[in-house]
Amino acid sequence: MQWEPAIELLAFFLVGFLGVAAFRAWEARRWRADLMALRLRLPTRIDLDDVSRMLAILAGSTRHSPVTFEVVGTTRGIRHYVLVPSVLAARVVTTLTATIPGIRIEEDPEYLGSRPAIRLARELRCTRAWRPLAADRGPSAIAGYLSVLYPLQSAEVVRIQWVFRTTRLTRIVERDLPAPVVRGITEKQSAPLLEACGRVAVSAPYKRRAGLVMSGVLAGLAVLNNPGVSLVRRVLPSAVVAGRVYPRAFPLVGPWPCLVNSVEAAALVGIPPQGVTIPGLSTGSAAQLPAPPDMARTGLIVAESNYPGQQGRPLTLATEDRLRHVTVQGPTGAGKSELLANMALQDIHAGYGVVVLDPKSDLVTDILARIPEKRLSDVILMDPSAVNRPAGFNLLQTAHDELSRELVVDRTVHIFAQLWRSSWGPRTADVLRNSLLSLVSSRGADGQPLTLVELPEILLNADFRRMVLKKANVPPAVSQFWSVYDRMSEAEQLQVTGPTLNKLRALTVRAPLRLMLGQSKGIDLGSVFRDGKILLVPLSKGVVGPEAAQLLGSLVVASLWQECLNRTTVPKHARKPVFGYLDEFPDILRLAAARELPDILAQARGLGWGLTLAYQYLDQLPPEVASGVLGTVRTQIVFQLEYSDAHTMARRFAPLERADLANLNTFELAMRPCIGGSTRAPVTGSTSLMPGALHDPEMVRLYSLTRHGTERLAVDQARARRIETASQINPSANSWESQEEE
Repeated sequence: MQWEPAIELLAFFLVGFLGVAAFRAWEARRWRADLMALRLRLPTRIDLDDVSRMLAILAGSTRHSPVTFEVVGTTRGIRHYVLVPSVLAARVVTTLTATIPGIRIEEDPEYLGSRPAIRLARELRCTRAWRPLAADRGPSAIAGYLSVLYPLQSAEVVRIQWVFRTTRLTRIVERDLPAPVVRGITEKQSAPLLEACGRVAVSAPYKRRAGLVMSGVLAGLAVLNNPGVSLVRRVLPSAVVAGRVYPRAFPLVGPWPCLVNSVEAAALVGIPPQGVTIPGLSTGSAAQLPAPPDMARTGLIVAESNYPGQQGRPLTLATEDRLRHVTVQGPTGAGKSELLANMALQDIHAGYGVVVLDPKSDLVTDILARIPEKRLSDVILMDPSAVNRPAGFNLLQTAHDELSRELVVDRTVHIFAQLWRSSWGPRTADVLRNSLLSLVSSRGADGQPLTLVELPEILLNADFRRMVLKKANVPPAVSQFWSVYDRMSEAEQLQVTGPTLNKLRALTVRAPLRLMLGQSKGIDLGSVFRDGKILLVPLSKGVVGPEAAQLLGSLVVASLWQECLNRTTVPKHARKPVFGYLDEFPDILRLAAARELPDILAQARGLGWGLTLAYQYLDQLPPEVASGVLGTVRTQIVFQLEYSDAHTMARRFAPLERADLANLNTFELAMRPCIGGSTRAPVTGSTSLMPGALHDPEMVRLYSLTRHGTERLAVDQARARRIETASQINPSANSWESQEEE
């Protein structure tokens, strides 16, 4: 029959159509099974041109696979997601981070499983798809429909969903169009074209409420309507559309409901540009930067990379680079102490000598609880609050020759000058220097080294002073000072020494200082450098007072520095690295050697002492110290910074900006690492939690104090023996101290 060929042809096309439909349905099922949900955390500064550029690149790189953008509003706020097959996730992440500076992407494995019941759903279409939407009104449209998404009532969820697929369509189906319309269509095609399927779904307890929310979202999208083209709802039952939302359905064959270019799509996906403030939308996340290829994966682990595609990659520092020192800046609660504890514990496990100065005691307590068993015997705890069994040290004992004695005296005078700078004068400096030179060159009545606690004694007790000078090999200038001093009347002597004695009262009146600094021998701080000991010093300023804690911390650092200088006699290859951690270092080092700090850091590197200096704000540092430290230290780490510090440090941490440094999350950091001796571009990462506790820190504390501490009574008795001869000759020699204690 004549119609049989037509039937055969129709059957052929029908079979082909069904075959194509079946194949595409299989592809769609495979696409859905492999979907991955990526949550987008938006930066403060976004330009719609960047969003358009991102969509254009995605259109080309995901040609055979749709990409879904969703904006979800709940009672907790507004969130943005992009859904892609896992095989394309890395490519999409790279595109997003490259085109939208500062965007952060996190996988959300629970998102696809969250499917609240939908009360009302609508699918959208363009009335004349080839004609351009009013993309120039994109910011207004975004503000309009996103403002409906927050605040919402309990159990309400609003989802705006757009499924995009690239297209090569270029044929215009309309004919005999006016020139302005043709020009608009031509301009639309100048940007990459995307087929789109849009839906709005509302979950709410009541249909009327769902209808009000739906109307608000559609009204916001209607801002994009242009003469001759509108975004309107498709005539489909709500239940049918609701069934397409969670499968992220799209047409298997035939045209898609909308045809948009990348500029128009930027107005649909709901990413607000800079200047559009949306309640409930958290913006201002910090940019993420990758680790450089030549950063080793072994060494001291500072953090783990948070850059998409590098999550979990260790951010490390080599031992030699750490000897060029590290600064850590961040306010309380940002994660600074946890980082210091983790770094110190890694050094302890590695067998290095470690020094930790903690202005409070929390950091030291955390470390004590995690000391490995094999290193418990190496722990030396110097706790000023342990007055019943203090572990002390003698700053004057670190001097072994004339030059080192003079250096110790100079540093000690400098410490006192910084501490009492408001009432410091040349006479006070002269009295203190000559007194210290006498003590450091002599011995007590029992033959033991003298200490700082004997400073008031040498000024007030003439017999003790004569005994000291008789045994001392003091420089002629010092002897001349005492000759002049002894010829003065008692009133004249008091006039000379009064200001100094008032300041030295802390050494004898405050028990923590007297007991720690009044031990002839005490702890050998040089063992930290020779034997790799672990020195932990909780300054406990809340217990002993801030002034006493500052003085004690400064003297400990000065003693350690003197011991470090003694390493010049050790061959360079034999100097095993020692690492020091100084929390809140401005309260310590500004007293010890503020202006000398850059020189100290430079020398310490060659002597094998790497310092990690932690502080909160740049204002804590005098300008000359800030410039010297930041210019000398090779590795710089910052946690979330306040506005002015973020503005200042942004110049050093480019391409990160002020907003990035101010919006780091808790336990997130930006680091300019030293690699191979040079400071590199910044990287970002997240610090790890401390490992679990291994011991009761109080038990480790008692163990160390038992090994290294001295009974309080024994300390006081030893001091009495050092000045015994003078006291027997003149029992009133200690009258000043007794009056002060009363």
